[in-house]
Amino acid sequence: MQNDDTIVALASPLGIAAIGIIRLSGSESLNYLKACFKLPESHSSNKVYVGYFSNPATDEHIDQICAVYFKHPASYTGEDSVEIHCHSSIYVINAIIQTLIHLGARLAAPGEFSKRAYINGKLSLTQSESVIDLIHSETKLQHQISLNRVEGKLLKHIQSIRSQLLLLLEQVEGSIDFPDEVPPIDKNLAKKVFADINQNLLHIITMQDLGQTVSDGVQCLLIGKPNTGKSSLFNALLGENRSIVTDIPGTTRDYISETFIYNDIHFHLYDTAGLRESDDVIEYLGMEKIQSLISKSALILWVCDFESGITNDDQRVFNQIKEHPKLGLIFNKADKKKPSQNQLITEASPLFSYSCSSFDDSAITQLKQLIYDNTVLSFQNSDLEFMCNIRQQACLKQLLGLTQALSKAIQQSSPDDMLAIDLRQCVECCSEFTGDSITEEVLDGIFSRFCVGK
Repeated sequence: MQNDDTIVALASPLGIAAIGIIRLSGSESLNYLKACFKLPESHSSNKVYVGYFSNPATDEHIDQICAVYFKHPASYTGEDSVEIHCHSSIYVINAIIQTLIHLGARLAAPGEFSKRAYINGKLSLTQSESVIDLIHSETKLQHQISLNRVEGKLLKHIQSIRSQLLLLLEQVEGSIDFPDEVPPIDKNLAKKVFADINQNLLHIITMQDLGQTVSDGVQCLLIGKPNTGKSSLFNALLGENRSIVTDIPGTTRDYISETFIYNDIHFHLYDTAGLRESDDVIEYLGMEKIQSLISKSALILWVCDFESGITNDDQRVFNQIKEHPKLGLIFNKADKKKPSQNQLITEASPLFSYSCSSFDDSAITQLKQLIYDNTVLSFQNSDLEFMCNIRQQACLKQLLGLTQALSKAIQQSSPDDMLAIDLRQCVECCSEFTGDSITEEVLDGIFSRFCVGK
């Protein structure tokens, strides 16, 4: 499918570098290139040509470039396309783009190249959505999940479900329209099909906790009374001196956050003000903010002093966090003196209890592993190909609700015409997921997340 207009955009980051890549797509791509660049008479697609890019109005050389022509449909967008590899000078890039716009090209909107690839059948919608996640992937795990989607593994699962639903719909509608020729649907077989579909959908939906963890990271909160070494522990986990450390209680007045990566997972670590009774308004407001962090954290690290053990001040901290489902107890400063004989609060049942020193690298590594084990490890055998984005999750939850309702309707012997209506809704929901049936407004929203040039 060839568009009437030809779009142009920078496909590489803007800035001083060795190479910048400018992309053209549309029916006039080759003509615009020929107006500025001397291609051989016997030029062919998918071949790199070297020469000068010139302004046709002045015949002035702008830069020596490499140019590649991709003939439709064998291109990313499915249209005639051109890539211009120039020196990544801001002046050169702007001069080339402005020359092409003067010839008639239009500056591309964010994600418009990928949108055209989808419209022209080069990418499915799930693959298109995954391109932006692939671009922004920072860890191997994020890359693997995004690549699975780009390769269409998730799409195949949903297409399989859609095919099963279509077969049932064809059977039901056939028996309604041609009762003498098409037998009624086998209710026992339909029950089994829906049981399998529901189980499959539930499995995919339950996997999304890992997807959110991989994309958003794990929020961990360091909390305790003043001067238990929370900031030292914070710096040690990060591997840098990010938080101010002194022997004066109350040094941290608010909270600060930083991220470290361990086993391909982002951990968002929060160093908080020591919880205590305070007449200092600024410090009190800082402690007040911590309350909202407690409810949002996947794991709370309750930091106590190894030497003093559990004190009354620790008890007051524990009272603030004891309802949290995931609580780890850290006895810090284990390099100091012998531990106190004070007993652990009897009602505390932490996920783990660990003694360490902020200055012991091996102990910090072990602590990172404990944090990982108690937040992410349960997902280690998950099917990464099932990971969805928010739009896809909404479609799957809607589909599961419809298929569960249909299971009940079949058990209650609902009329075939009602089953047909519900089956059509299920098929339509699958089509919305895959992009076979989706509105232009939703498409615009999806591709607006992309960078210009992609």
